[in-house]
Amino acid sequence: MAEKEMQATENGTGVDTNTGEIVEKKTNAVATQATGSSYITMILEETKRGFIEANAGMDLDFVRMGDWLTIDSKGNFVEKDDDTVKYGDSIDVVVGYGEQRYSLWGHEGSPEEGQLIVAEPKRDDALAALGEYLAQNPEAAERYSEEDVKLRYMAYVVPVATLTPDDFPKIYLMSFSQTDSFGWGRYAMNCFQGKYKNAGVPSRTAVNKVVTRLTTAERKQESRKWIGIDFTPVGLFDPKDFGINPEEQQ
Repeated sequence: MAEKEMQATENGTGVDTNTGEIVEKKTNAVATQATGSSYITMILEETKRGFIEANAGMDLDFVRMGDWLTIDSKGNFVEKDDDTVKYGDSIDVVVGYGEQRYSLWGHEGSPEEGQLIVAEPKRDDALAALGEYLAQNPEAAERYSEEDVKLRYMAYVVPVATLTPDDFPKIYLMSFSQTDSFGWGRYAMNCFQGKYKNAGVPSRTAVNKVVTRLTTAERKQESRKWIGIDFTPVGLFDPKDFGINPEEQQ
């Protein structure tokens, strides 16, 4: 039987152009859709989609379930739940996916330190979540208010050092501070505007197509100090540089 002629849809299915019938594709989405620099984004999107679909009806949030990459007091990138896994003060990654969320982390030195208290796409939902949290933990009301809920960028990153032809790469979530969220946006715009041509990044390049070096840096504002992140382009990402041929990934 001749293969049906299909038009691709956004969710990985297809539409038979003759009948209008929605048809499930039988090929591997990463293998068929991810070519070259889109490889990391496809892995992340497939992982997130697969998690949500596999747990349909369970009201699980991928952001809350994922492994987090954070910065310790010495300025090193470490796994949040296992600080023996350290990457040093600089790490090369591909940021393949991201989203803005109204979020609140437990304050340093508080009983909730390191805890993601609120993380919602909409501010009203975030404030409602905070209200519910404070109702269940009334002693925390003296530490947190609605003003603490800020719009921050949450990035899904893959350290390129974990990329191999045979194993699934390490996927981390990162929450950028407000300052670094703006810095990330400026960096993405610079990539698009061709300001990193000397690093081999041509103009009109999407930021998920770039190997980005994250480096911790001390920030100062009046008497306040904190550790932020600087973003530097290493070059265009090509999975073949890591021995990976996306068309062969099944």
